[in-house]
Amino acid sequence: MSSFLRSLPFLGRRALAGLALVLTAPLAGAQKSVIIDHVVEDGDVYFDIEARDYPVRGLMESLCREAGLGLVGFEDVDDSPPVTVYLRHRPLHVVVEYVLGAAGLSGTLGADRLEVTALKPPFPDRERCLQAAEIGYLTALQRFPDGSEALEARERLAEIAVDRGQPEKAARHYELLAEALVDRQAQLAAHMQAGLLLVELEDWERAMPHFQLIGNTQLDKGTSLDEVELVALARRELARCILMRGESRRALYMLEGLGQVVEPLSPEDAAQRLMLFARAKIGLGEYEEALEDLDRIARGKRQYIDELEGMDLRARALEASGHPVEAAVAWLHFSRGKSKEVQREAFVRAAEVALSAEGEELGVMFLHRQAQAVGLGDALQPYLNEARSRLGLDATTFTGGTPSQRLRLAQRLASTGASEQALRKLQSLERDFRALPASQRLAYAKTYAPLLESQESVGAAVAVLREVVMTLESVENRTQLYLLAGEIYERNNQFAAAAAAYGGEL
Repeated sequence: MSSFLRSLPFLGRRALAGLALVLTAPLAGAQKSVIIDHVVEDGDVYFDIEARDYPVRGLMESLCREAGLGLVGFEDVDDSPPVTVYLRHRPLHVVVEYVLGAAGLSGTLGADRLEVTALKPPFPDRERCLQAAEIGYLTALQRFPDGSEALEARERLAEIAVDRGQPEKAARHYELLAEALVDRQAQLAAHMQAGLLLVELEDWERAMPHFQLIGNTQLDKGTSLDEVELVALARRELARCILMRGESRRALYMLEGLGQVVEPLSPEDAAQRLMLFARAKIGLGEYEEALEDLDRIARGKRQYIDELEGMDLRARALEASGHPVEAAVAWLHFSRGKSKEVQREAFVRAAEVALSAEGEELGVMFLHRQAQAVGLGDALQPYLNEARSRLGLDATTFTGGTPSQRLRLAQRLASTGASEQALRKLQSLERDFRALPASQRLAYAKTYAPLLESQESVGAAVAVLREVVMTLESVENRTQLYLLAGEIYERNNQFAAAAAAYGGEL
């Protein structure tokens, strides 16, 4: 057994097995036995223990005799489960913690005795176990950097960092591992892990050398399938890094070359390649072709991509090709049925696109109402404020613009349900509507009267119709307003007045 391995707290093949040296399950066919020895080095005492399916109380009694300590506390413990232990060159406090911990016990070391107690909640959680494993491996690497198990310890450290959600730390461990490995396949695998973690961090520059080293491998008929897949993945990810740096044409050439050499390895690989093709084509202004690639993904490979990334590319292609309204609508449809976090992002992106399009301020107001309906109105409040400002809806006066401009805005506001704002615009036209052409006077009356009916009174609505009808020469135009007046009366159960209006009397 190497000095390096002896220095490590036992850690299994995977990270969470890091504290599992002490096993409560018996070994098949093993005989109950225990061997305990110790050695003194520079004044420190280190223990070697081997025990197979041995009762923990008997094991601790033997250990305390070897260490010259008294043992108390087992009289208060209900059970003495068997444990299987294999420890080498460990200090006493580590031995006590591991052995007792495997049996659900804990111990306190004094100057002349060990006191045993049952473990009580809270027990160590997963994060604390991972942290303890990491500390053990790092300590061993510091003491024995050239030990026979150093490479495996470095790999375990990388895995622990991944499990703890620390991609930057994990990438660095894989980089150090790649530098130390001699076996080519293992070295390439370490470079791949480092590169993928750096892609996750969007550190394109640092990821590229890892993929370049793998991707430069020459493929021939004798290349193993595993290596072909590794090289293909590296070339795809290298194209991604180059693309994200802004080199769309170079990335496109690389993806086309990859397709000629290695077919997609899986449906997921095919989807990822199509995503990169679409992104590259958007960068080159080939928007229709990009949308076709995205449609191919949507038809059968949607589950293999990040939905938000796919929607972002689609919206970018639509907006850049001169269809910002379609892009905003696409974001709105995408939001349905998604989580609150994704819905918030989708509404914000839709509002951004709508504000970038000339004359789509009302669309932003509509989006805000949709967001309010799902409890996300606050996310679009800044965009609503901007839209209202552009429309002049927050001004102290609503008389800005020509009468025709104010009428068109009022019609658009009314059509989107912004009744209050539409009403205020129309009120500003009460003194100016006679300057409008006959067709616009008719539109003014047909827009204003229903709003007054719902917001104020039937009398106010009919008064506007009566005032406008007197300015119209065309019998056809006047008839439209008589009919509208009759409908208003009828909706409000004023049937005699309705009959008169239908007969041409207001």
